[in-house]
Amino acid sequence: MKVEKKLQRFLSENEWSIDNIWLPLVIGWIKGSVKENKVIYLAIDRTKWQSNNILMVSMIWRKRAIPIYWKALEKQGNSTLENQQFVLTPVFAALSDYKLLVLGDREFCSVTLANWLREKKVDFCLRLKKNVCISDRIGVMD
Repeated sequence: MKVEKKLQRFLSENEWSIDNIWLPLVIGWIKGSVKENKVIYLAIDRTKWQSNNILMVSMIWRKRAIPIYWKALEKQGNSTLENQQFVLTPVFAALSDYKLLVLGDREFCSVTLANWLREKKVDFCLRLKKNVCISDRIGVMD
């Protein structure tokens, strides 16, 4: 049997999941590398890789994105709020000792997502389309 097949069979075991292996490993590395109460920048992004549509949360570290948590989406196209909450929730729970800031591109410029992040006491910077205006309770701001 070829090495690739053996490795593929080994990694296909039910115990090998993102929750059981990858998340504890990367969170342990973060906690050993980043002091508590420091700001951790989290990027949320969706990418299409071959026929796979993947939603991912990564930590920005030394100009690199380190994957922390992801989900393969069942459909093509943009992610839903439920998908976004699904990938962000375990990361928030695991990094509760840190100040978190979520960065997202135009796909994530949802008011509902922003309100949910605010409820979770997580700062965010979500890119808006150039024709979008925002307002505070007093009036419109450009």
